[in-house]
Amino acid sequence: MSSTTQLLSLCLASALFLTGCASSEQLTPSQSKMAQTPITAQPSGEVLPGKFIWHDLLTPDPEKAGQFYQALFGWHIEHHPDYTLVRNGDKLIAGIVKAESSNQQAKGGLWLPTVSVADVDATASLVTANGGKILKGPLDMSKRGRALLIRDAQNADLLVIAAKGGAPADVDAAIGDWLWDELWSKDPAAIESFYAAVLGYDQVLDSDNYSVLLRDEQWRAGIRRVRDEIEHLLWVPVVRVADTLATTQRVTELGGTVKVNAGEVPGNPHIALIADPVGTLLLIQRWSPAIAKEEL
Repeated sequence: MSSTTQLLSLCLASALFLTGCASSEQLTPSQSKMAQTPITAQPSGEVLPGKFIWHDLLTPDPEKAGQFYQALFGWHIEHHPDYTLVRNGDKLIAGIVKAESSNQQAKGGLWLPTVSVADVDATASLVTANGGKILKGPLDMSKRGRALLIRDAQNADLLVIAAKGGAPADVDAAIGDWLWDELWSKDPAAIESFYAAVLGYDQVLDSDNYSVLLRDEQWRAGIRRVRDEIEHLLWVPVVRVADTLATTQRVTELGGTVKVNAGEVPGNPHIALIADPVGTLLLIQRWSPAIAKEEL
C-alpha cells in the first residue's frame, strides 16, 4: 500500500475514533472511558490556548502497541477493555484505543493530538470560517472537558478541548514525555494562517523547511514542509529521548521501523522518524536547553 493510501486510511480511522455514528451525540464505550479520564491530575487553572496537552493512539492492535512503547520508552501501560491508559512515571500522558478503518486494506495507526482552547464552540465557528471541517462535536466529555474533532484546511485531523480545570502547566519535558508536535504540510504559509485564526497563534518563526508557531511568546508547535506527492497530511508528535541513535536501534530490535535516522534531517541531527510494529509514525528527539540554544 502506498504511503498516500495509508495516510488517507489513517484519516478515516481518526474520524471513526471520535465520530461513531455521525447522526448521534451518544458516546461510544471508548469515548465514555475517555470522558472519565482527565487530561491531567494537576490542572493549572489556566487555558493556555494553542498548547498540545494530550495524545491518543488509534491502532488496530492496542496490546501490541502497548508492549512496544513500554519496552521502548519505559511507559507504564494500563489496559482496559475500551481505553488503555499510558503513563510516563506517575504522569498520565496518553490513551490507546482500538480503531479500524472500514477500508479492509488499511494498515497502521495514528497518534491524534489534543490542543487546548478557551471556547470550543467559538473554535468550531472559526474552523468552518477558515476552510476547515467539523468531524464531531462540540460535545461534553465529563471529567475531560468540552471537545471537538476537526479537520484543518489541508485535511489534517486534530482534537481541540476546553480541559476541565485548565491545561497542564508549562514545564520542561522529562525523558519519555511529549516534547513537541509538528504538522506536515506542502504549503506551510497557507496553513499558518488557518491556525493563527483558529488557535490564536500570534507569531511565526519561519525557515526554509520549518516554521514554529507561538502564542504569547511560548513555542507551541512546528510545521514541516513535506513532499508534493503526499496528498494527505497529519500532525506527528515528538517524544523526548536521552539518546536518539540508541533509541532507534532499540526500535528495530522491538519490531518497529526507522524511517529517518538521526543525522538525516537537515538542521537537526538529534531527531529521527520511527514507526511502531503496525506502522504508526512518531518522532523521537534528544533535547536539552543547551541543545535548544545551539539550534536557535
